[in-house]
Amino acid sequence: MNVKIALFTVFFLLLFGCVSYQLPEGPKNNGTVTPPPVELQCAEITDRAEGDRCYYNDAISKNNLTACSFIFSDSLRDACNLRFAINLNDSTLCGRILSMETRDDCYHTLAPVVGVVTCKKIENAILRKQCRLDLGDDTVLCEEMTDGYDFHLCMAKARNNESICAEIQNQSLTDMCYVEFAKNKNDYSICALPAGAGVRGDCYRYFAYLNSNSSLCSSISNLYTKYLCLTKLTGNYSLCNELPDYLQIDSCIEVFASDSTNYSLCSNISTHLYQDKCYTNIAVKSRNADICSRIICYECITDKDNCYYGVANVTGNISLCNRISEPMKKDSCHLNIAKSASNPSFCSKIENTYTMNTCYSSIIYNQNYTFSSCATIIHQNWEDECFKQLAINSKNSTVCQSITDPFVKNNCIRESS
Repeated sequence: MNVKIALFTVFFLLLFGCVSYQLPEGPKNNGTVTPPPVELQCAEITDRAEGDRCYYNDAISKNNLTACSFIFSDSLRDACNLRFAINLNDSTLCGRILSMETRDDCYHTLAPVVGVVTCKKIENAILRKQCRLDLGDDTVLCEEMTDGYDFHLCMAKARNNESICAEIQNQSLTDMCYVEFAKNKNDYSICALPAGAGVRGDCYRYFAYLNSNSSLCSSISNLYTKYLCLTKLTGNYSLCNELPDYLQIDSCIEVFASDSTNYSLCSNISTHLYQDKCYTNIAVKSRNADICSRIICYECITDKDNCYYGVANVTGNISLCNRISEPMKKDSCHLNIAKSASNPSFCSKIENTYTMNTCYSSIIYNQNYTFSSCATIIHQNWEDECFKQLAINSKNSTVCQSITDPFVKNNCIRESS
């Protein structure tokens, strides 16, 4: 009976878990178990460069702008802020950059996105100016101008607004501003803005000639200027005869003939004042001295002299000076051509002693010339001086052997050796 009670008790305990049954233990693992890696925080890194790199990588990988501020290195911190500024299109972050060059590059890079106002934060003047120009802010070209006219014209062009010209206090300069703006924009409608009738007329005439548009001539209020415009564009000089004043008619024909270099038209001019001017202008323009001979005004001898003088100077033909009657003008003709040709021998033809000496000295002491130009000088003292200066300038004492005066020759050899 007692045995049954004991067996029942054991069964009861096993059934309700009061007695645990342990499975036999397996073989024990005597090896060391490796713990999971622990990530070292940037602040715990003792090496400063490695710590900075840690913060930089943390900032980039985790998009953590705050991490940039913990970087000790100025250059790496600047690079970190630059990257965020560009990625976020946030120009305020450029202000955190210490390096002026990097900061300027930051503003310059963001300016096309953020706006031209960002360019003005650039400290480098050249880069700041280029930034503004790249974004179409032409007003930067005007900022260094001190002249009121130039500044307002510049601003008018930059802002494409002719009304800025009206801010100029001087009316004549305001009118000039309108005309220059009109030319710059190729817009003849702006010619109506100047207050001065003459300025308006010149403006319309400019565009009439530019576009070969004779209809614009009708917008010119001055009758004389209007007919100058019409005759030029129509090719009909007879329109000049519609002018009310004979002097205006003559002047109109003279201008037309001179522009077309047709000297045969000069004979249609009634007054010698404009007829002689007509022949002279065409002679000089065509470099043809024979046209000067058509000037027949006996009371106006200087007109023919002026004609030969003008042609001689534009052609450099010194023989034309000899056709001039008035002595001073003839000497002046020889002087000008001698200097322009750097040929002192041409001075020999001058009659006035003072003018002749001025001619020799101005060339021999101040200009380059050739050996042959010295050899044809007829005044011995100036010929010797010419050779002497040539020898000194060229450091060639053999030239001194051409000098006649022994004293000058010795000085020449000594100074050129």
